Amino acid sequence: PELSMGNAASSIEGDAMGLVPKDFASVLEQLPTEAIDQLAALAARECNDLLQPHPGAPKSFPDVPVGVIVRLDHLSARTALANVPRLQRKHYELIPKVLTELDFWVNFFSHATVIISEAASELQLSDREATWKGEENREDGTNSFDDVWTGLSEDLKDQVAGLAARESDALLAPAAGSPSAFPSVLVGMEVFIDGAAATSALGCVPGLQKKHYTLVPRQLDEKDFWINFFTHMTVIVDTVSSS
Repeated sequence: PELSMGNAASSIEGDAMGLVPKDFASVLEQLPTEAIDQLAALAARECNDLLQPHPGAPKSFPDVPVGVIVRLDHLSARTALANVPRLQRKHYELIPKVLTELDFWVNFFSHATVIISEAASELQLSDREATWKGEENREDGTNSFDDVWTGLSEDLKDQVAGLAARESDALLAPAAGSPSAFPSVLVGMEVFIDGAAATSALGCVPGLQKKHYTLVPRQLDEKDFWINFFTHMTVIVDTVSSS
């Protein structure tokens, strides 16, 4: 989905819930002058780098399990507009004439990720799972679990419910064939398990609430329970889709 931010820092709405590789404001404060200059150069009038993402950067939206959200961190975008020289002007020049709002930020943060990793890679290193749970907050009240669950056949729903069977140990570990719940993402992006998806799963999947009560916190913490459940659900759904 595209974002509607306008052309000024104050017009960016959203919150900082979820996961950010590291607070972008603190990254900027610790960057060497040369790296700051490289970021500013992206916004120079004659520079066209922001028309495309950096080819050496991680994917902007990597594959993730059901229930996991990857999205632009609005606070990081606001911070970039307010602190990177000339970026606000570049934002005005390119949007919406040349780029969508989302494409602009994906391109900028892909270049920023490479610049930061080359100048001070330790600034990107933080525990992406430390603040692991957030809210996608869709206007229609749906979530990524509902998107998948409502389209499943009864047989597939039974397979998902089987994960919560009393005799099943599947949820003690993540599924090996699933995408990572917390993949490498661009600076300026956030990754989190959607709390609404977890709540909906507890209400929809037979036995899951009981399984949650049995395993958390005796054998698993809350975060690992949902990583394990959503990765196993993803494998079940993807296996059938592939076949």
